[in-house]
Amino acid sequence: MADLTAPNNGPPKRKRPPPRLVNVARAERLTERLTSVTFRGDRLADFGPPKPGGHIKLLFLPDGVTWNPDDPKDETPRPPSRTYTPRRYDRDACELEVEFVHHGEGLASNWAQTAKPGDPMFIGGPCGGYDIPEDIKNLVLVADETSMPAAGMILEALPDGRQVEILCEVTDQKDERDLSPIINCSPTWLHRAEEGVRQGVLLERAVQEIAAAHETRHWWIACESATMRRIRDHLLKECSAEPSRLHTRGYWKLGEANYPDHDYGND
Repeated sequence: MADLTAPNNGPPKRKRPPPRLVNVARAERLTERLTSVTFRGDRLADFGPPKPGGHIKLLFLPDGVTWNPDDPKDETPRPPSRTYTPRRYDRDACELEVEFVHHGEGLASNWAQTAKPGDPMFIGGPCGGYDIPEDIKNLVLVADETSMPAAGMILEALPDGRQVEILCEVTDQKDERDLSPIINCSPTWLHRAEEGVRQGVLLERAVQEIAAAHETRHWWIACESATMRRIRDHLLKECSAEPSRLHTRGYWKLGEANYPDHDYGND
């Protein structure tokens, strides 16, 4: 007989697999401040595919340390991690591509600049992502350097015939690049260095300039956390945008090295 007095906490949480051990297959410098690293490993056979704009955890094992997350008796401390976008996944080749932006000293940025074939990496995920609305006809993508890989994934996942406007804020012209190798697009590039402004200012201005003419559009906005929140507030309060048409995400935050990956700006 069932215990009717027992608390009902809902369905059990899905148990995520332990981080997968993979190795660097190749690393390529795409621009002065961007490196693409492709990982390969049999453990990637059941990795995905991830949702457009989803995220993964990269766990950086210190030199000389061994760790086996598959062994519950292994008491090695969990390695430090950073959140990234799984830009391209090839199930047949068991490969996963990740793009690293170099914006000063940092755990992941420093690692990527010296990455070479054979280097180990642990990968957790994938998680999250953008569920493309069935009724979507027009979409505005608002991105900075950190979210451009996710914006490219969304472009590739959109059904044919949808209209897309793209705003990309970067340091300068050297950071401009194709968002997708298979989808032609012409982003509006916003260069901070030319304007002499902090991160996010140009994205805010650009959104304010076009928002009034996009009442029925969907918005995907991913950038610095405080910038994302200001843009979201403007669209909701000044433009009466429908919350259901906004997908917002704080990818990073000024002054924080490892910002949480669950800031959607709706708290």
